[in-house]
Amino acid sequence: MGASFDFGLTAAQEARAARLHKDSIVFDWLSQHVGGPNIFAAYPPDLQAEFRAMIEREGPGYGTYFHAMYWPYQMAYEGRSQLVRDWYFASGMTCGAYHLKVHDGDERPEDTVFSRYGTMPWLRLVTTAGEVRRAKADGVVALYANCQPTDPIPRSLKAIDRAYAKGLRSLMLTYNRMDNVGVGCTERVDAGLSMIGVDVVRRCEELGLIVDVSHCGHLTSMDACKVAHRPVNANHTCAKGVADVARAKSDDALKAIAGTGGIIGVVAVPNFISTRPEPTINAMLDHLEYIANLVGWQHVSLGTDWPLQITKDALATTLGAYWAELGFRPGDRMEDAAAKARTIGFEDYREMPNITRGMVARGFSDEQITGILGENALRVFADVCG
Repeated sequence: MGASFDFGLTAAQEARAARLHKDSIVFDWLSQHVGGPNIFAAYPPDLQAEFRAMIEREGPGYGTYFHAMYWPYQMAYEGRSQLVRDWYFASGMTCGAYHLKVHDGDERPEDTVFSRYGTMPWLRLVTTAGEVRRAKADGVVALYANCQPTDPIPRSLKAIDRAYAKGLRSLMLTYNRMDNVGVGCTERVDAGLSMIGVDVVRRCEELGLIVDVSHCGHLTSMDACKVAHRPVNANHTCAKGVADVARAKSDDALKAIAGTGGIIGVVAVPNFISTRPEPTINAMLDHLEYIANLVGWQHVSLGTDWPLQITKDALATTLGAYWAELGFRPGDRMEDAAAKARTIGFEDYREMPNITRGMVARGFSDEQITGILGENALRVFADVCG
């Protein structure tokens, strides 16, 4: 596995792509760690057996998903295998993401990558654009904290304050369903932001917390852009003009987001970028190019959101049992994505250089490529967070 997808590049183009990927800030607004389903098969047989025993012992359920996702970090933390570190370095990713929940009360112990493994010297929590640049210079992997509220954001704004104090820097307003903030993209109706939702946007802007509308319904996304005085992002989405799926944004929404100064991060989720069961990375690049042509390359970024760091069979028995509860509908084809679909050319994050190679193949300039890989994201990150 590596960045070997055939774009028909010349030797000179390959060298240019390799230089750009190595030298650029590569910022992924919603990386799903690094290994996809592939990393587990790359461990020695004894560790693979240990992983399987852990999955069987924990049993089916949402919690086991997180145990599986954290397991490669646990192996690195215990000094038993540095595979997850090595795959991060192979990806060229400067800054990825981890999830930090916004919840009621401050008595609940945090359970995040950083609460468990933040002392590993190659991993660094970042909260400002300058810290991302320092991580690049120091040769370490940066992660920033974002929240996808699969459980709705609490009514009390103090919950947002607490999460911000713990490092949160991007807050999505809703997940798929309707909640007390607004309406998600798979709901049967759309009413836009509630009064609480307006307060949430304003509180985020007061704190220096990025507002994200990736899973929000159309009117909720448009309302957020109207209410906001600072950039609004859709940091992991795609273009409805390329693939007419619920998670995609219309041209009007893409223009509204860009109009705030925000960015659109493009996903690699196979069932969101194409109706084909196994699209290639060219489908992702189609969305990237379409959005760049529509609103300007300065508003395009990466928000891959796939593949998840868990084996496919374990995904089916853990998170796979909760698709409907999370608001996904049959038409969203999440079961297909989890069980068999893949994005050829982006099956784990070691293939991240393929995004750069693909942009070279499509004639993007060096300035455009470095912008889309990370500089556009850092502009917004600096503007809102510092």
